Order: sequence, then C-alpha cells, then structure tokens
Amino acid sequence: MKKNVVFWVGVKNEKYSEKYGGWDWMDITRKSWEYWCKKHDVIFFPMEKPIEEDLTKFRINWQKAIYCFDILDDAGIDYDQIYLVDGMNIIKWDTPNVFELTNHKFTAWRDTDNLGWTYKSIVGYNDFFDGYEFDKEKYFSSGLIIFNEQHKEVFQSFKKLYHDNVDKFVELQDKTVRKGTEQTPLNYWLQIHDVEMNLDLPFSYKLCHIHRKDMFHHNWQLQEDGTPFFIKYGHVWGFSGLPKDQRTSIISQAWDMVKHHYDENHFLNKLIHKDEWCKTTSRKFKEDILRIFKDNKTQDCIEIGSCRGDTTRVLAECFRKVYSFEQSSENVEHIKEKCSDVDNVEISQADVYDSNFEIPDVSVAFIDAGHSTELVKRDISRFLNKNPKMVLVFDDYGQDDESIKKAIQESNVEIGRYIGEPNGFKFNRLNGDEVTMVGREGVICNL
Repeated sequence: MKKNVVFWVGVKNEKYSEKYGGWDWMDITRKSWEYWCKKHDVIFFPMEKPIEEDLTKFRINWQKAIYCFDILDDAGIDYDQIYLVDGMNIIKWDTPNVFELTNHKFTAWRDTDNLGWTYKSIVGYNDFFDGYEFDKEKYFSSGLIIFNEQHKEVFQSFKKLYHDNVDKFVELQDKTVRKGTEQTPLNYWLQIHDVEMNLDLPFSYKLCHIHRKDMFHHNWQLQEDGTPFFIKYGHVWGFSGLPKDQRTSIISQAWDMVKHHYDENHFLNKLIHKDEWCKTTSRKFKEDILRIFKDNKTQDCIEIGSCRGDTTRVLAECFRKVYSFEQSSENVEHIKEKCSDVDNVEISQADVYDSNFEIPDVSVAFIDAGHSTELVKRDISRFLNKNPKMVLVFDDYGQDDESIKKAIQESNVEIGRYIGEPNGFKFNRLNGDEVTMVGREGVICNL
C-alpha cells in the first residue's frame, strides 16, 4: 500500500560544522517531524548521508532534488506523495495533514521574503535557460515542496540536466550569480516543462525568516499570554536567514518552549491521578491503557462510571469512539471539560443499572460503576451477553475489600493482563484514611 513520505534532509557536513555552530539543531528539528509523521501515519525517511562525496560539485541541496526518487526507490519505499523537507524546519505538533491539501499537484510556497535576491537569481540564470520568459509570480522556495510519482520524469530530467552541466552550474552558483543553489534552476525547469502547481496554501505552512517578520515576539498587551507569534500562527517554522552560528541556540530556545507537546503522552500531565484523588486511576494505570490499546483506532469502547473524565480522556487516545456514561450531572460537566480537545467521546448522563440502559456495539468495555461484587458480576454478565468476545477492563481490582476480584473469580472470566500500580500501593480516601492495595490496581479480561 502506497503511503505518503516525509523526505527529511539532515546531512551533517563536518567541514562546515563550525560555520553552522554545530549540527545539534538538526537533532531537534528531526524530533518534530518524527512525531508528526507517526501521528498522521506518514513514513519518515531521513537523508543523512550524501550520494555524491564531492560536496563542492554536488551540494546537498542539489542532491536532495536530483536523487530523491532514486533514494526512495533503492530503499524499496512504495510512496504516494513526497514532502521534501530541509532540516532547518520544525513542524508544529498539531499541524493538519498537509498531504490532504495538495490535490495531488506539485505543491510549494511562493518565496516573497527577499524579492531583490529572487530577482537577481532569476536574471542571473536566464541566459543558461536560453532567455526563457520566466513568470516571477510563480517563483517558489525549494525548502519545502510536495510532489508525487507523476513528477518523477521531470525530476529525472532535471538530474540529467545537472549532470550534463555540472561545471557550469557550479560556476553560476559560486562565482557568477551567487544566489542560491538548485532553487532557481528547479523553478525554471518546472515552468519550462509546464508542471501544474499548487502555490496557494497559507503561508503558515512555510513560515520562514521569522526574525524579519518580528514573529519571535508576542502580544505584550495580553499580559496572560506570552506565546510568540510564530508558535501561535505558524504550522511549519523555518529558521532560515539567521546567523548560522546562532541557529542551534535559537532553535534550542524555541524547542524548550514547545517540546512537551511532542511527548505522545503529554496530556497525562493535565489529568488527575490516584495519588491526588482516590476516585480516579493512577498514572501508571493510564499509561498501561495507552500502551496496550493505543493502536485500536478501528475499535469502539464503552466506559461506565466515568467519574470526572480523567481516564475517559485516555481512552479517547486509543479508540475510534468512546461512549462515556456517568450518573452525576456535576461529573458530566467535568468530563466535557476534560475531553474538550477531542471529538470522539460521546458523553451521556445515565443510570447504567436502569432497565432501559442499552449497551452500544463496542469491542472494549471499561467497567468502573458499582463496586459491589453483585453489581460487578451483573456488569460482566450483560456485557458478555452483548458480545462474548468483548474485552473487559476493571479498575480497583486490588482494593482492600476485594469485591472486584471476587466478582471476576465468580464469573469465571480469564484475566489476560494486570495493569496499574502493584500490590502495596498506598493512597488516601476522601476522609484522609490511608489505604494499601492488596493486589494489582486493575486487570484486563478476555484480552
């Protein structure tokens, strides 16, 4: 099955390490793309080594353009669209899937940040391209471009063009024009070959020259919000145009402000855990749920006894849809607040022991309503009658009265996994009394 690919260019040329203040900034930007790719089921493919060793004749910018298809073919990647990304860019954690915006056209962003530079570069290469009447309105930056297999032929011909004229191109870029490397020649080549382009995506997907746009600052009038403009309004942050020896320092500072968003489980820090409030599950319980069920986005889940929604929010990360049932109207409002940033939780105020309660068609049930042995046995019976293969998750298996444990034993359901805190974990009841668990916090049955 063909998949979209982020072709990330991060070749560390040690010859220029001092000039660029080291290459640590590449390790930072890479993390953002790895996270984004995983989130959107996109292949992350790093170009870390050059194809040609002569980096004078074959600058990395040239190599990424002329060898991209060859590299992916050699690696056996069955690609759909290719997002060619320079390593100086960070993609924001919540950036939408840009592949869905391309209409399968060659997609790039107009380069309007230094029109004088652009003009001189276009004029400088015009003779090489036999005086071609170049449309300056279509001039794009090659630092971020998206293309697909239908563009392979034109890129391969661009490779031949370079190989046939490599010495002339080196002279133009290093001695005569001195305005970029492959960017302007690629612009000429695609226009000459009448490649249909999508150049109208918002600039937020390529926010470069941040300092020139004064976007490192924030709205000082909003005393409560010190978020820099580039973080608030940009999707992809290009750290171009900065003093090269300061790039690592500046990118590191930016990363320190946002890196927690790239932790897959960062939302856990916003939730309440059992050591803080006895009515919810522990952090370890929530982490175990994520670890076991994270790849179940084709399945639905029901939770009875959602309380204030802390575990509900975790289930939302794991399942296609979560049906949340809670009897308390006050708690329902808490659930809505906890799950306000996701759209796959259906919250209902209901008495799950009412005779009219209907169990939806789901694959997994988190049972955390009545805690007496008889009520839990009743829950097990009716859920398995609905679906004998339903996976059942229980909290409070290790509580000191062992009511949940007895219900599971007497129902003859098989425990597949123990989760949460171990035997001996201590927490405080609402009245302040300390409780020591006599078994594991939770179990999963029918797994």
